[in-house]
Amino acid sequence: MIFRFLIPAIAVSGMALSGCQTHKPIAMSVAATPTSPNIQHGDVLAPQRTAGQDIPALRGNEIATIRTYEYTKKNDSDFSTRSEIEAVDCVLESDGYKASIKTPAQVRVPDYGYASRPISVRCTATGYRPGVANVVAVNKSADQRMSSGSNAGLAGIVVMAVVNAASDQKKDDFVYPPINVTMNRIGCETSKVTCR
Repeated sequence: MIFRFLIPAIAVSGMALSGCQTHKPIAMSVAATPTSPNIQHGDVLAPQRTAGQDIPALRGNEIATIRTYEYTKKNDSDFSTRSEIEAVDCVLESDGYKASIKTPAQVRVPDYGYASRPISVRCTATGYRPGVANVVAVNKSADQRMSSGSNAGLAGIVVMAVVNAASDQKKDDFVYPPINVTMNRIGCETSKVTCR
């Protein structure tokens, strides 16, 4: 049972290790636009809350960072390497809001803590197949507790897993991980790189 709580911590540490790559500077920063004209103060889930769904009051904004990548190969003996590509047109969508951007970009999205909705991003560029990526908000508070527990070794991780299991996630902070969209060139199935 405890191993169920270890998996997110291992995944987060893996993301941290893969974050050593140099990123392109953010090209634009925009706020998501409500899809309904009747939304006030950016509270896009107010209608669902009024209808009785378990959705807290709007906490403010969270930042979603979107980047686009392609895999390239110099010659037959090289491994494929991931390179960031810029100025790709993307549309970010979620329950109650959307935004149009060019990568790399940041979008301010509504923060509902544990009730924050999944985000989908679809990107298009000439010469590429459309790329799609989906993310869900992760429990930042629980991850921080696991990280502090890891300083005490396996025993600390076990203790923090128990603490996380007993904690009220409704009081925790949630964030969106980076949204990385892989763009495959048209004809990738016959290329040396292949499709990803």
